[in-house]
Amino acid sequence: MNPGDELVARLLAGGLAKGERAELLRLLEVDPELGSRLGGQALVEGLLGVLMEDELSAARRCGRWMEVLREADREDFVAGVAGRIRRRGRWIQALAAAVVLLFGVGVWAIFSEESAVVARLVRLENLRWAKGTSGAEGEGVRAGTRLRFDSGLVELDVEGKGRMIVEGPADLELAGPLRTVLRRGRMIMRVTPAGHGYRVETPKGVVVDLGTEFGVAVGEAEEVETHVIEGEVEAIPEGGRKVLLRKNDALRFSGGDGERFVADGGSFYTALPPARVGAPRMLHWPLEGASGGRDQARVSGFGAGDFDMVLGSVEAGFPPSRVAGVFGGGLSFDGRGGFAESGFPGIGGQEPRTVSFWVKVPRDFSVDEGFGIVSWGEFGQRNFGEVWQISINPVEQEGPIGRLRVGAHGGQVVGVSDLRDGRWHHVAVVLYQASQPDIGKHVLLYLDGELEPISRRALQQVNTRVEGAAHGVLLGRDIARSPGATSSGNGGFFRGALDEVFLFAGALSRDEIRALRDRNEPPR
Repeated sequence: MNPGDELVARLLAGGLAKGERAELLRLLEVDPELGSRLGGQALVEGLLGVLMEDELSAARRCGRWMEVLREADREDFVAGVAGRIRRRGRWIQALAAAVVLLFGVGVWAIFSEESAVVARLVRLENLRWAKGTSGAEGEGVRAGTRLRFDSGLVELDVEGKGRMIVEGPADLELAGPLRTVLRRGRMIMRVTPAGHGYRVETPKGVVVDLGTEFGVAVGEAEEVETHVIEGEVEAIPEGGRKVLLRKNDALRFSGGDGERFVADGGSFYTALPPARVGAPRMLHWPLEGASGGRDQARVSGFGAGDFDMVLGSVEAGFPPSRVAGVFGGGLSFDGRGGFAESGFPGIGGQEPRTVSFWVKVPRDFSVDEGFGIVSWGEFGQRNFGEVWQISINPVEQEGPIGRLRVGAHGGQVVGVSDLRDGRWHHVAVVLYQASQPDIGKHVLLYLDGELEPISRRALQQVNTRVEGAAHGVLLGRDIARSPGATSSGNGGFFRGALDEVFLFAGALSRDEIRALRDRNEPPR
């Protein structure tokens, strides 16, 4: 068999290896007849079917050509194609000749698309690549490249077509200049005018950009959601009707027409943390048993002040008591009225911050004992966004019970890991710098040194109010149970143990957080 015909047959059967694609390109350049045969054979195989297929099927058919070569009997395949050409008669040969030029253009586009750099890795944040996958910041991504990672965030510049942020665990393929295949994960894309028409293909349908910004999420069960932040998109669910979605529209589908609902932009990360320069200002409470009812604060950069933690109790509670911690001693909180308070008012406004500590949550945790581990700000019924509180989530309507939670009054983020296991866990919460920081978009959760996925988000701009607050930083007490405030209805005191509480006026990196976890060592 002619080597060129064999490569053509293998292309149409399922795909070619990288070296074989290069060889076919070379042969097509020197043998125009080979291009004609490629167009004719492909036309016989696919033209009549293409006339009947929908947009999703067409996209999948083209995508299959670019998959890894399937083992097949090539001789039998080519013989079968030739036989079908003879059976269908001269009219099909004439039709093939009429469209071969157009088809040839398409073939060249496919080859050039696959060899081109279609995106660039701009940022890798807390990334843990899946086995067999790797990449580095600044590296170009060629069409057909599959990116798989277990956790973290990836920001891509799609070669002038737009900016994409993908949240792990994720599995996606940059299939072409205007096409991505998302098999799992969450991605948001802000499209430039050059990128209008960008396609995101999922296991259950296609999303086509019609302008500006949209997000797509594919869960473990392959259920798909698409959210329109700005502009419009066209959603084409598998087995359903094409749907036009405008700003604030969303569609959930796993087969059929799907279900419309209100878009939630807070369910996607829209920006990555900017790099920090220098060591941030810091407060550290070791919680070494608090001799004399006080735990001495270690201060760097905040100036003079009485920032020690003073242990106390109200109602039926007892002051926190000493227990064995992760680094030396720690404090146990009874969940009935024991708490600690510092004279430091907290980090205010929209300033970036990191809170780090060790926590142990009992197995028999009650929803009356989740609020709050660390908190500050001025709570009021209308003070939305003006408090900062880290808790164990006790509100089922806002996320899974027993998970790490950060709230700003009016919005919150909740993690996925159940902490009700009676063991020590290292926690870090980062609010990174943004022009308008939002609890739903600009907070990163870390659990035991790894970026914690988010189970639920609710948007609320952060503007923590510390001026004139009636209290300072609290440990073990709900911000809504502060003097003069009313109960939240979910208890008011944390039950569990804490150790090594740090506050930083800046966003720490994953490596800095791991240094705290492993060595109790703050950045310098």
